[in-house]
Amino acid sequence: METNTRSNWSFWERSSLLGRPDLVVIGSGIVGLTAAIRLRERFPDRRVVVLERGSLPSGASTRNAGFACFGSMTELLADLEARPEEEVWQLVGRRWQGLQRLRALLGD
Repeated sequence: METNTRSNWSFWERSSLLGRPDLVVIGSGIVGLTAAIRLRERFPDRRVVVLERGSLPSGASTRNAGFACFGSMTELLADLEARPEEEVWQLVGRRWQGLQRLRALLGD
């Protein structure tokens, strides 16, 4: 007896899990979820689905590599060696704006 057919699934399971997505994002880390949010903002009538390898995220965003920060002093000094000061200040401004947007979307 087959127990995993569509008829055994609830309305919500059928509509959310078996429907056809318009856009698919692979991975639910910081980058994947940000991409999904931006796609939903840009295309509000489209169905955006995020796929994750397991039942919970387990990639870099859930480990030490998964963080959002302004940048270290050594990173800023390296930027100053490679770019004009005005360009570095613009980069700092964009980083700050990005962090503020991330905080507004996800909280602290």
